[in-house]
Order: sequence, then C-alpha cells, then structure tokens
Amino acid sequence: MVKLFGQKIKYRKGCSSIMKNKIYVNTKKEMFPVAEDLYGLFFEDINRAGDGGLYPEMIRNRSFEDSLVPAGCTTDEKQLIYINRGGWSGGFNHGEGMDDWAAAVPFTSIPGWYSENAVINLDKSDTLNDNRECSMKVEFEAGGKIWNIGYSGVPVKSGAEYNLYLFYKANKVCNLTVSLESEQGVVHGSDTKEILPDGSWQRLDYKLKANADDFKGRVVFKVDEPCEINFGFTSLMPEDTYMGHGLRKDLVEMLKNLHPKFMRFPGGCVVEGLSKETAMRFSDTIGPVWQRPSHQLMWHYRTTNGLGFHEYLQLCEDLNMEPMYVCNCGMSCQARNGEVFDMEETNNLVQDALNALEYALGAVDTEFGAMRAAAGHPEPFAMKYVEIGNENFGPEYNKRYEIFYKALKEAYPDIIYISNSHTEQENLPTEYVDEHYYNGPEYFLENDTKFDDYDREGPKIFIGEYAVNGGNTIASMECALAEAVFLTGIEKNQDIVKLSAYAPLFQNADYTTWKPNLIVFDNHQVYGIPSYHAIAMMAEYRGKTVIETSADVERRPPVYKGVPGVMCEKPGMQMKNARINGKAVDISRTVYGSFVKEDDIYTMKRGGNQHSFVGKSDTWNRAFEKFIRGHRWPGQSDERDFMWATFGTEDMEEYTFEIDLKFEQDNIVTLSSWNFHPKTDAGCNEPKDPDWNLRSVRNQIWKIEDGKGVIDRKHFFEFNKPEPEQTPLDIDYTKFNTYKIVANHFGYECYINDVLVQKKEHLLHPLIYQVASIEDENIYIKLINVGNEDIEVEVNLDCDIDSIVDVKTLSAELDEVNSMNHKLKVSPKESQITKGAKTFTFKAAKYSINVLNAKIVL
Repeated sequence: MVKLFGQKIKYRKGCSSIMKNKIYVNTKKEMFPVAEDLYGLFFEDINRAGDGGLYPEMIRNRSFEDSLVPAGCTTDEKQLIYINRGGWSGGFNHGEGMDDWAAAVPFTSIPGWYSENAVINLDKSDTLNDNRECSMKVEFEAGGKIWNIGYSGVPVKSGAEYNLYLFYKANKVCNLTVSLESEQGVVHGSDTKEILPDGSWQRLDYKLKANADDFKGRVVFKVDEPCEINFGFTSLMPEDTYMGHGLRKDLVEMLKNLHPKFMRFPGGCVVEGLSKETAMRFSDTIGPVWQRPSHQLMWHYRTTNGLGFHEYLQLCEDLNMEPMYVCNCGMSCQARNGEVFDMEETNNLVQDALNALEYALGAVDTEFGAMRAAAGHPEPFAMKYVEIGNENFGPEYNKRYEIFYKALKEAYPDIIYISNSHTEQENLPTEYVDEHYYNGPEYFLENDTKFDDYDREGPKIFIGEYAVNGGNTIASMECALAEAVFLTGIEKNQDIVKLSAYAPLFQNADYTTWKPNLIVFDNHQVYGIPSYHAIAMMAEYRGKTVIETSADVERRPPVYKGVPGVMCEKPGMQMKNARINGKAVDISRTVYGSFVKEDDIYTMKRGGNQHSFVGKSDTWNRAFEKFIRGHRWPGQSDERDFMWATFGTEDMEEYTFEIDLKFEQDNIVTLSSWNFHPKTDAGCNEPKDPDWNLRSVRNQIWKIEDGKGVIDRKHFFEFNKPEPEQTPLDIDYTKFNTYKIVANHFGYECYINDVLVQKKEHLLHPLIYQVASIEDENIYIKLINVGNEDIEVEVNLDCDIDSIVDVKTLSAELDEVNSMNHKLKVSPKESQITKGAKTFTFKAAKYSINVLNAKIVL
C-alpha cells in the first residue's frame, strides 16, 4: 500500500523536517487566460443514470423489451448472461440485469411487471410501431390487475401530481383504473378511464395526485371485468420537472451546483456498444419517446432513450453549457473485443453524425432542423464540440477518424473536433485529444506537473475522464484531495489543457455497475461524494487570467509498503538464495504458475494457481474467465504466460531484496518492489478475481527484456507518453547472477552482481500545492494541504489587499465518505481571514482543499 499525504519519515541528511511554508502570488505576472470551458460534465448512461434517473421515468421496462436477447449477442440456456460476438459477457438474468439486481426482486417473466388474476405475456406479433419489438398482452379476469415496481419502488410525494399515458388495444369495452399504491395495497391516488375496442392502437392519459409520501410504492392497472388488453407502451412521469423540460429537478440542481461549462454526451462506452447493433446512433434518440427504439447498453440493462439528443441539447441550454456530442466512428468497444464495422456502415454513421449536427444547428427548412422545430425548439441549439468515437485507437480508428473529420469539418468548420488518441502522430488533422486517467491516489499526486512539458504547438488536451478508482479507499476525502492536486496542475496548464470532466457522473445506488461516481442517488434523494464538492469549489472560482505563483514549502516522498517479487513470462527461469536485508527467505506467495525445487534451486513452470472469478453466478464467472484468458491487449503476444512469486511480508517499507537468477535472454523477467493488493472493490462491477493478479496488484518494477532494463511503465491511456527508456545491461545468461533491489522512501536502486545498473528516484511531494487566478479586483488562491497536520502558510502578494479574505475549505480524514444518511459529512465550510495583508498567514487544515478570495485595494 502507499501513504502519500505527509507521513513523517526519516529524512536524508540535509533535509529539514521543520520549515516555514511560503507561497508567492505575483498578480503582475499574467500567464494566460483561463480556459473558459475547463470544468464540465461527462454523462454516460451507466448505473441507470438515464431512465429512472436524470430522466425521471417511474415505470421500469415501460416498453416491455428488457427480457429480449440483446442484438448481436447470445445467452446461456437460463439467460443469466449475454455474450457478444467477441466473447465478452454481461449480466442479463432474463432482463433484470446484474445478479444482485435480480436477487433483490421476485422473479417475473416480464421484468418490472407482476400480475394477480391476470396472465401477462410478450406479444411480438402486434407492436405499437416498427421500432417496438413487442407489446405486453394481458388476459384479465374480473378484478384482475397488473403492477410495476419501478426503480426499486415507485416514489410519490404528498400533493405532487404525476402524468401517466399508455397505448393499448382491447377486445371489449371495460374500465381501466390506474392507481399509485403502497406495497401493501394502500391507494395514494387513482384515476379511471374507459377502454374502447376499435382494433387500432389508442392512447389514454391519466392525471394522478398523491395523498401520501411513499418511496417504495408501485403503479397498478386494474380492470372491472374480464378482458384482453395489449399494452404497446407506458410511461409515468412527475409533473414537476426542471424548468418543465422533463428532467429530475434535484439531479439537475446537483449538476448546476458544479458550475459546468460543457457536457459530453452520450458517453462513454455506450457510444461504442457491445455489438454493431447496439452502437449508439443519433437517429434512435429523437422523436416521440414511444417511437424511439430501445437497445441494450453494455452496462447490463436496456434503455428506451428517453434522455435523447433533444433532451440533452435542452439541458445544455438550460444550464448554459456547451454541448459536446460523441458519435460512433464505426467501431464497437475495443476493450470488449469489439467489431470494426464495414465501410458502408461507417459511412452510414458519418451521415448519422451529420444529421445530428443538422438537428442541432440547421434552419427550420432543413430536414432535421424541421424535426427540432416540431419538437418545440425552432431556434437552433448550440454545438461547440464533437468527439469522434470513444476510447478508440489504432490503425482502424485512424482510418475512420480521418473519414469523419473530413466530412464533418467540411460541413461544419466552426465546430471543434476531438480525437480519442494522438492522431497528430499519424499526420492526421488533430484539434483536441481526449485523454483518460483512472488510477490510484498516488498517480494523481505524482502527476500534477504532467502537462508542463506538453508540446505547445500540438493539439489541445481534453481530460475526458478521470477519477481515483483504486487504492485503499474510493469516493473518499483521500480521492478528492489527490484529484484536486491533479487539477491544480491542469489549471497551471490551461494554455493547452482546455477541458476536463470527472467520470462517471451518476450512480443509482440500487443499480450500481461502476464505482466511484460523482453523484449518488436513489429514487428520491441524492448526495455528492467528496470529489463532487472539491470540483464544485475548483469550478466556482475561476477568474479570468492565470497568474504566476511559486512556493517554498516542505516536501516529502511517498511511503510505500509491500513485498518484493519475481516474474517471468516463459518457463525455465531458475532462482535461489532469496534474501531480504541479508536474511534468507522463502516464497511467500505464488501468484501465477508453479515451481519445482531441487537442491535449493527453484525452477518456474506453467500451471499451478489458475485464479478464478467469483462473486457472481457460476455461468458469468466461467464466461468472464474465458474472455480474460483469451483477451490480448494491443502489443501483447499470444505466448505470454506469467509465472510470479513474492517474498516477505506486506508491512515492509524499506528493504534490500537479493536473489540469484538464471534465465534465457528471450525470457522477459520482472523484479518488483512494494507489491500490494488494494482493499477497495472499485471499477466495473463485473466478476472479479479477489486474489492477487496482474490487473489488481500495484507495484514498482525493474523489467529485464533481451538484455535491456526498464524501470517505468506506460499506462493504457497514456497514448502521448513515450515508450519507457531502455538501459543496456551486461548479463551473462549462461550462469546465475545476483539481482538486487535496494528500496527506500526516496526510490530504489537496481544492481546486477553488486554493480549499480539503474535507479529510480521518487518525486518529493510538496505538502502544499497552489494555483491562482485574477479577475478585476478579485484574486482566487487555491491552496491544498496534503499533510497530516495543520500547516501555517505564509502568503506573499505583490499588492495590497482588503483585510477580510473569504475562505472556503473542504477538509476531513482521508477515509471519510458521504452517504445517504450523512449526505454532507464531507462538504465545504466557509470562514474568513480578518488580518489579510500583503503578507499574511493562513492556517491550512490537514488534508484540506481551500479557496482564498482576496480583494485588491486599489
């Protein structure tokens, strides 16, 4: 594990642990204008963020299609999982989605729907329109009823009004009563309409007013006499929505409080889809919602696209955000063995993107501009940014990116186009590049200077997705603190980093497929994680111009804990005489492979610990394990088969590890230090291997390949980072050699036969980070204390300021989190400095993010 935030450690000679921490703010040295759109939002329909979330539909499976097998996929016999053509599997459970979602409700043949004295079945022969794949046929007995349980309940508030409509066909005249009820059958409000049989689809509209608060209720449909009714589509929505535009008010208010300048939509991996058929298309997201086709998202549920392109543009307008539309580029998700679409389909998607832009920007006399006007918005919307694809890369992406870029740029030259990777390196026109960062807190703390050396003549940077999603805590103050440090580095580089967005944005607490997420909600309440409050603070105080700051502050290295290890990628490596701090040690853990011991010599071989995925159904575990075993990432050889052993105990911080190794030159060998397995269960809520494995263990490496050594690694999304430097090593492969790593808080040194061959020095982290901007007479100083003690910081300005300085502070213990029961446990507090001056002292609380707002005295 790693402890980054101001741990007291032994200091090298000449390093003082006691010093005055000072920062200097030079208002007269203006660096560059702030990037006006720097802080924005990334929306993806993940964790049921759309239907039942931001789009407050209260009926789950309102189109009855959830149990249909996803297009382009197959299922197992019991329909527990679906599998795409590339072998990637997802939770299905007959349309209920994830295993734990299905376990939380009684089984029913049509997800979300139940019956009493009535028989329900899907009818694929009679549908409301060509885009509906089925209707729900109900054979009612006298007094029979059906009901829907919504998204973990149908929530109603006393005095509130709700609008329900449905499309039906019936075989006879009868009365259909719709009511809002409790789980016990107590009626909170109802309305009755007459059903008429004329052989065609008809619409009924109900107005329901609740007389009680109930967040676990249901909506009930009841007849007075026997009849048969086909339901083509249903919907129940609250009357009271944000600005009357159909979105959930409290969730939109949460977005507004983030002071966002843009919103990226519709994703994310949902843009790519889990198959060609489930890729996101603009054309599926416009028009009356009952005419929009539904489709399976890769996050284990189906969407009816209620939150479509028009609703998205309207939200951007309501919150004064710039739209950023993401179009599918002719590829499905590469991380899930996705497909490359043929050129005919790719060209169709180019046209689909052009149609989307015409819908947003076209005059009312254009085809899609007229559709926008018919939807109630005759004036054009805005459209500033378009991203071509999502997390796509490689030659096939480059080819498709160029096709899209040329066609879209020619038609809409004023739009800024965003690439998924550094396509300028392939001599392609590249305006902005989308870079993604998911990692542990140590990564964000170590990379506050990441963009300092970017080429200022190259493309602008969009940090399209970032979050601490690993380590010993998630969604905690520790994560917010590390991310805020990363953001100070971004703010100091706003001449090149123009956009950023935390990801993902929303999490329905009852339907979680990914964590952490910035905003957590259920069907009636919501809170923001600590990172939400940190980002809101950073985005609120922007200024107009970034000004020069410098610091003279205490610095400390990170403190890592963990065991040393040895890994090889082909069998046959021999090892002996393993020692830690001069004492003989044996293997403490065989992570992969196995070994044979003969005459104190271990020989590594394949087999042994195979690792199994657990926590979900056996069917899903086996399918997911098969996919992971067979999946090869770009650049990974089919021959790779790891053998990995570790030594010692996990509480070690500083140590010397020595071992005698003999291996062939073509066998890639990695010695590692500080191997540890984080405690958190973060990231995709898919089957996991709880044991140590390549994807979960964190460490630092010394990799030896073909006579060369490497002490760095390139993370998956670091497309712009050069390949790690290789150092030639003098190795006699015919004999045993002694390999040694000397690991301490300041880094580690690598030796072969007691000759120093490579070393890595850890970055000494400041305890105080700062960035400042100015707007008229206001100076905004963002100051972060990552130390475990309150620190007095001397603030030095080059101008006189008012004696009153307003302060906003977010501070808590590293492991503290917010929850439904304690929504604001970690939230900002306001205070004032009453002795502000050209030089003044500010006491920064431990583990704190602070914004100081000072006014210049002219």
